[in-house]
Amino acid sequence: MTQVLLVTGLNRKFGISDEWFSIGDSLILSVLGQAFFMPVLVLAARICPLGMEATFFATLMSIANGGGTLGGLLGAGLTHILGVTKDKFDNLALLIIICNVSSLLPLPLLGLLPRDEPDSDENTDIEMTPY
Repeated sequence: MTQVLLVTGLNRKFGISDEWFSIGDSLILSVLGQAFFMPVLVLAARICPLGMEATFFATLMSIANGGGTLGGLLGAGLTHILGVTKDKFDNLALLIIICNVSSLLPLPLLGLLPRDEPDSDENTDIEMTPY
């Protein structure tokens, strides 16, 4: 939601110029995005059938890339519907809020993930295996 601060100009009230706020925002969001994707990779490694690691990872990445493409297309459609153009920014803050809130839509599906069984023999970590 930091983009809303930039669009509304609140960053300038905190003494941060638009340029520095944009650079810092992009840097921080990129790093956090990579860090937040790590649990997905750990989950994928845990539920992956033995011998299917590469296929499972490729499928996961394909789904993630497809989701990004679909999200971009839906965002472009929403931009058109709200009338945001290169010259008209009246609904830009609303567009950003809708796009950010829509990222919460998958939360009800978390119950479909398998439960973690820490004492299971199948989920033995390589680091925990004695030499």
